[in-house]
Amino acid sequence: MNKLAKHQKQKNLVSIRRSEIDLNSIQGFVLGHSDELVAIQYVYDFNLDGLMVLRVADITDVKNSATNKFQKKLLDQEGLLAKVLFEKKLDLGNWKSAISQLLIENELMVIESEAGEEMNFFIGKVLKVTKLGVQARFFSGAADWTQHAEKIMFKDITCCQVSTNYIKVYERYFERQAQQ
Repeated sequence: MNKLAKHQKQKNLVSIRRSEIDLNSIQGFVLGHSDELVAIQYVYDFNLDGLMVLRVADITDVKNSATNKFQKKLLDQEGLLAKVLFEKKLDLGNWKSAISQLLIENELMVIESEAGEEMNFFIGKVLKVTKLGVQARFFSGAADWTQHAEKIMFKDITCCQVSTNYIKVYERYFERQAQQ
């Protein structure tokens, strides 16, 4: 997608629409992209909120609106623009390479399957990356871990997130539990 390359090069804050999946846009800075995937520094309520990888096929629009331009200035004034990892190199050739690379630096991960009839949100630990998908143990919103690993096929993944505020709160919870 040529728009993604332009916005990455210009370090624009953009709004990404996935009209078949979500009514809301996702705001962020493009950190890298391929024909299959795009990685963004996710921005939520003027906070840098982790790294998000999205399936390019689901993207219906990418905009750098007047609001985005103004909010980029605000992020800069808040000192947050300097914290965006524009130089981060990611292998976004496919989900296998992207998830394998993200696992090196991140213990917990959100994987979403938002397209189709059954929408799924998984948060947990990826135990194994296979040729066709991942095997992972997930936990519920009440921090109860599944007993067995579940399989998620790459073809079903629409979004992967790491280092979000949501994930970090659970990480700190599990660290406190381990110390007791």
